[in-house]
Amino acid sequence: MNTTVNIFVVQIINMDSNWPYKLVGVYSSKELADAAGIKACEMWEEDGRMTHTVTILALDDLINGVDRYEL
Repeated sequence: MNTTVNIFVVQIINMDSNWPYKLVGVYSSKELADAAGIKACEMWEEDGRMTHTVTILALDDLINGVDRYEL
């Protein structure tokens, strides 16, 4: 049984200036994360060409109840 809880961290970056990442938020699904990333890129569009990244992380670093560093 899979007991892993994933979180989806969304960040945006300006592709023209390599402006550092800006944290958008943390979401419970890839669909919500992508929607938030697209909305954030549209909101910050006047600052240049924006893109978003979604990083998937295991909550508390536990994958099926085992610390990911012990796998």
